[in-house]
Amino acid sequence: MCGIVGILEHRSTKINQSKFLQWSLKTMQHRGPDSNGVWNNEIYHTGFVRLSIRDLSHNGDQPMHSQCDRYVISFNGEIYNSEYFKNILIKDGINFKSTSDTEVLLYSLMKWGPIELLPKLNGIFAFAFFDKQENKLIIARDRVGVKPLYIGWCNDGIIYSSQYDHVINHPYCSENDLDANVIGLFLNLGYVPDHSGIVKNTMLFPHGHYAVIEKNKNIQIKEYYSYPFINTSSSLQLDEVLDKSVDQQMVSDVPVGTFMSGGVDSTLITSYAVKKKDHIQSFTIGTEDKKMDESEAAQAFANIFQTKHRCKFIQEKDVLNIIDENFKAYSEPFADYSSLPTLLLSKMARENVTVALSGDGGDELFWGYPRNQKILTASQAFQHNYIVRSMMLLNEKLIKPKQRSFNRRHVQTKNYLEYYYRSIYINGSELWLNKLMNSEVKDPYFFKQISANENDLNDPIVIMNKTRKLEVDLHLQRILLKVDRASMFNSLEVRVPFLDNDMLDYSASLNFESCIVDEQGKYNLKKLLASKTNDALVFKPKKGFTVPLAEWMRNELKQEIMQTVLRMPDHLSVYFNKSILKQMFTLHFSGEQDNSWILWSIYSLVKWDAIHRTHYKA
Repeated sequence: MCGIVGILEHRSTKINQSKFLQWSLKTMQHRGPDSNGVWNNEIYHTGFVRLSIRDLSHNGDQPMHSQCDRYVISFNGEIYNSEYFKNILIKDGINFKSTSDTEVLLYSLMKWGPIELLPKLNGIFAFAFFDKQENKLIIARDRVGVKPLYIGWCNDGIIYSSQYDHVINHPYCSENDLDANVIGLFLNLGYVPDHSGIVKNTMLFPHGHYAVIEKNKNIQIKEYYSYPFINTSSSLQLDEVLDKSVDQQMVSDVPVGTFMSGGVDSTLITSYAVKKKDHIQSFTIGTEDKKMDESEAAQAFANIFQTKHRCKFIQEKDVLNIIDENFKAYSEPFADYSSLPTLLLSKMARENVTVALSGDGGDELFWGYPRNQKILTASQAFQHNYIVRSMMLLNEKLIKPKQRSFNRRHVQTKNYLEYYYRSIYINGSELWLNKLMNSEVKDPYFFKQISANENDLNDPIVIMNKTRKLEVDLHLQRILLKVDRASMFNSLEVRVPFLDNDMLDYSASLNFESCIVDEQGKYNLKKLLASKTNDALVFKPKKGFTVPLAEWMRNELKQEIMQTVLRMPDHLSVYFNKSILKQMFTLHFSGEQDNSWILWSIYSLVKWDAIHRTHYKA
């Protein structure tokens, strides 16, 4: 697990690319503290920092060149089925110098090319593969976006990196304006989604896609994988898929542990990990607030599975003290404040292991969120036109105000997909964004992809499958971004067995009726874990550690956030209505409304701008 950066020049400039690469490597050393390297020719410059996981020798260092010296690769991630490709390549006469998956990926790309190879790769990755002879660069990102890849472009060339601050500080992009539409997207979702960039002519490269980039030619971005919304077939069983997935992701030459919150998903992953290796370490965060604390449940599961369990009890001051560190860890605007405890968890885990398995993805693939169960009822309203929906909303308000099935969103949206999309907005954005900003907010790339297909309001399976795909392509991305940046800031690799290729394929074979039973989401996961433990532990109400942001913003953080937001620099303030901002603060401080998340998002934007923009001196 590493960090990569590179520049392909379309024409020569006076830019000192070598100096920029060295700055980039220094500023992402946390992603790869064990070694680093650079390589360049007349038009291509690439750099790499390494967190050694497989083949700890220098044979695994990058950028890595082919024996024929025609190709060079910079690769961040893990290829779990690399042995399959390696065995074929050995029969072809390839003599491997290392046991790293990087070398396997290099020769696999040479043999099969991206079109044939990418759909078969099982792993988490972002890579840049350069053909020195044809001056052609291929970049790609894994199926569901576990590993980051940012790009920026202009007439002079293209830059890519594992960190967004490298892209926006390179001379190709450093003078670009902010994109008002993307600011709106960020304030809706709490992060900047794939195929968008808050600085113009930049983007988070879309997951499940690759690009072929040639000197003096436009970028060609192509899709190689899309999570399906039509059920596929599978002969596999959940138990065997999870067993295989965890087994593949335990491959490592350094210590491996698990995040175990006390919830279903991470605990289920741990139950398989302990079968693969002895003395597995598990990690959780505890709090003295019993309404949120799940450390007792985590310890109970640890006792059953006999992990070496570590729990760090944190207090308010622990979280408050790392707010500035949190903004340093996220080089793109990011407003999910659960990143704060994730940073603390990652730091604790890294003191003991180098790799951790997480349970991320379980809720998205198996309909685990409460909002999943509400959409079937809500979607039926869209069988009526806007006028009828408006009348039905008004009728319910007057006749049965305590038993309403209609809400304002039914008349603000045109179909059930848009209705559901808004349900993943951060709190406060629906209420305030239209008043706060004058610019139109466009739909994100993956929402457009999902919406391009006709909607079938009479088929509940289609409705539920499409909302699941929306969860995978949009909401899951915020979670993956949060965990990657928090963990890699602490030089910790986090792997996600629920997002293994076989797990993706298996989940796509299920419809919601096998996952939602008696108003219990991801029922199949819960039953499987209960068979290994007991019903009382598994089917308890979910708690989960949350930060009391609303109260902090009325007390400890009140002055800091209010002054930072209301005194934001002019190049940011032009996008906001200041009187509306003041109104939002007033209503929050009085306790009339909880505007904490939307205000925190604006605060995050201002902090990102101050910390990560224009801090490279050419």
